[in-house]
Amino acid sequence: MYKELIADLSKENEYVKIQPPCPLEEIERAERVVGYGFPKELKQLLQELNGDKYLLLSADEIIRNVETNREYLLPFFEDDFSKEVYIERVDRFIFFATNGCGDYYCYRVNADGIADEGNIYIWEHEEMAEECCWRKVASDMEELITRYYNNEI
Repeated sequence: MYKELIADLSKENEYVKIQPPCPLEEIERAERVVGYGFPKELKQLLQELNGDKYLLLSADEIIRNVETNREYLLPFFEDDFSKEVYIERVDRFIFFATNGCGDYYCYRVNADGIADEGNIYIWEHEEMAEECCWRKVASDMEELITRYYNNEI
């Protein structure tokens, strides 16, 4: 489903490179590193294609992003705010796609540790020092992909 959607929407985009499916073990590893279970549609997407080298991150890129955030952003927040603020503004998100400008598309994880599957947000890095650095851009993965490739977000 997602593979066909992306292939159709990106016909004229030479930079899109749909990757082979991601093994379940790698998805589970990514969930452990992130610290939250992935929403069903993100797991389905990764099992269908492990990123597209354009919008969607691979499981390994999701892992590297979290590790980088914890290495570089956590100390910044601990110095200027607190670890709790870091958790609220950075670590309670599952970043799975990027706009190429330092911002990420993501799910927000609720206080109970469960991802809000009915909303996909853009997390804007320029705003991370603000109380709210994210805003809703789609209700599901299909809408996000469609809106992104149609230059609507």
